Amino acid sequence: MTIVVFTFVLTMTIVFGSYWALVMRPEAQTAGRLRHRLRVNSARPQGAPSVIKGGSVEERKDGLLRRLHRRFAVAPTARLVERAGMDIDATRLVSGTAGALTFVVVVLRAVQPNWFLALCAGAMTPLVPYFYLRHAARARLNTFEEIFPDAIDLMARALRAGHAVTTTLAMIADEMPDPVKSEFRVVYEQHNYGLPFQRVMKDLATRVPLIDVRFFVTAVLMQRDTGGNLAEVLDNLATVTRDRFRTRRQLDVLTAQGRMTGWILGGFPLVLGLVLYLLKPDHMNAFVKDPLGLRLLELAIALQVIGVVVIRKLVKVEY
Repeated sequence: MTIVVFTFVLTMTIVFGSYWALVMRPEAQTAGRLRHRLRVNSARPQGAPSVIKGGSVEERKDGLLRRLHRRFAVAPTARLVERAGMDIDATRLVSGTAGALTFVVVVLRAVQPNWFLALCAGAMTPLVPYFYLRHAARARLNTFEEIFPDAIDLMARALRAGHAVTTTLAMIADEMPDPVKSEFRVVYEQHNYGLPFQRVMKDLATRVPLIDVRFFVTAVLMQRDTGGNLAEVLDNLATVTRDRFRTRRQLDVLTAQGRMTGWILGGFPLVLGLVLYLLKPDHMNAFVKDPLGLRLLELAIALQVIGVVVIRKLVKVEY
C-alpha cells in the first residue's frame, strides 16, 4: 500500500511539474518581459525611440513561442491539430502526453519488476493521441477533397456573373459545408484584415496539403499576375479534381485487401507476444534475459519492420 501511494504521489508530481515547466513558467516569463517592455516604452516622452525593436510586441512574443515550440517539438503537433480541425492547445497536449507516458511507466514498474515491458508500454502511450489526430486529419482532408470541386465550380460561376475573386471566396465561405467553409473563411478574413492576397493563398496551400489545392492556388495567383480567363481554368481544374478523387477511391478499393493484410501481419506478432507474456512469462523473459534471445528479438523486430515497409510500398500507388 505504501508503494502504491508513493508511486501515485511521485507520478502526480512529475505530471504537474512537467506542465508547470513546459507551459505555465514560459508563459509567465514571456508575459513578465512584455509587461516590463511596455512600461519602459510608455514612460518615454513622445517622439523618443522605442525600445521595442525588430517588430511589434506580438511578433516578439511569437518569436519566443516559436523557440519554445521548436525545443519541445510542439510545432509539428500544432500543424497536425490544425489539419485535424480541432481546438486543442498543442503545448498542453504535448505536456499531457509526456505526463501520461511517465505515469504509465511508473505504475507498470511498481506493479511488476520488468523494466522492458514498462518502457515499451510507456513508449506506446504517445502513439494513441498521435494516431487519433492523424486519423482525424486524414478524414478531414478526404472530406475537403470530396467537396473542393463543388467549391471551384461555385467560384467559376460567380466569376462569370461578374463578381471579384475576393467576393467569390466569401461566397464559398458562406455556402459550402465544412471543412471547405472554414478554410476559405480564414482566407477571406485574413485578406479582409489586410494581409496580402498572395500570402493568404499560400497559407491555404500550407494548411491543406493537397495537390489539387496547390493547383488552385497557382491558377488564381497566375491569373492575378498575367490575366486570362480564370473561370475556364477553374472549370477544367474542377473536372480534373473530380477525376482524381474518383481514381483514388477506386485505388482504395483495389488495395484494401493488401492494406488489411499489412495491418494483420504487422499487429499479430505484438498481440501474440503480449498474450504469451501474460500466459507464460518465463517463455518471453528468455528473449530479454538471454543474450541469444535478445539477438533473436532484434532480428524479429528488424524483419517485421522490413515486411511492413515492403507491404506499404506495394499497396501505395502514386496517381
